[in-house]
Amino acid sequence: MITPNDIATKDFKKVAVGYSPEEVDTFLDDIYEDYEKLYKESRKEKVKEEAVAEDTERVRNLEKTIERTLTLAETAAAETKEAAKAEAEQIINAAKLQAQEIISAARTKSYAIEQDITALENRYELMKTRVKLLLYAEIELLDKNEILADKEETPQE
Repeated sequence: MITPNDIATKDFKKVAVGYSPEEVDTFLDDIYEDYEKLYKESRKEKVKEEAVAEDTERVRNLEKTIERTLTLAETAAAETKEAAKAEAEQIINAAKLQAQEIISAARTKSYAIEQDITALENRYELMKTRVKLLLYAEIELLDKNEILADKEETPQE
């Protein structure tokens, strides 16, 4: 590519017949100025393009990193959710087992208490019967003693 410097330093051979050197120099100066402006703008645009390309590459790399991070986060969240779910199931199962053990122990204790109550009721009935028999025996003795006492009080003929 021709640079503005190439245009500015270009020398032409001088010939007797040809173009006017002043006009050629003036024209080359105009071309030089215009080309220099275009060349500088082109360089600026190229620098901008390179910066945009670098930014685009950084953004692509950032997107890839974000995608990987998001995938890892989703995987970690799913694993955490599954672990929490499994732990919750274990806690629930342990609580159910403990509840069954408590209920079983309560039933056993209730049965033992019922047996104790039945035994006490039987003893009560037995004691009640014994007391009644003792009372009947006492009444009989009292009745016999009264009869004997009556007989002793009445003179014998």
